Amino acid sequence: MSEDPRRDWGDAYSLPFTLVGLVGIFAGLGYLLDRWIGTKPWFMVAGVFLGAIFGFVYLVSLLFLRPRNGRGRKEPGTSGGSSGGPDGDSQ
Repeated sequence: MSEDPRRDWGDAYSLPFTLVGLVGIFAGLGYLLDRWIGTKPWFMVAGVFLGAIFGFVYLVSLLFLRPRNGRGRKEPGTSGGSSGGPDGDSQ
């Protein structure tokens, strides 16, 4: 959880809208492509699957890959602080 619980609530409320929105957008683009080319359901079906895949990738990235404290991820073995010099040497 982050330091600001309102941010967590905002993320939680945005996830279903993002998922449904991505599915709707890609399905709509597939529908338009189907009408233009004349391949009735195939691009729309592919759009539904692509939208769902992108929605779940966004969900996983938001839940597991986003830094939770807002300061970014630290590399293992680093202190994360400034060491003084431009090349990392302390004076």
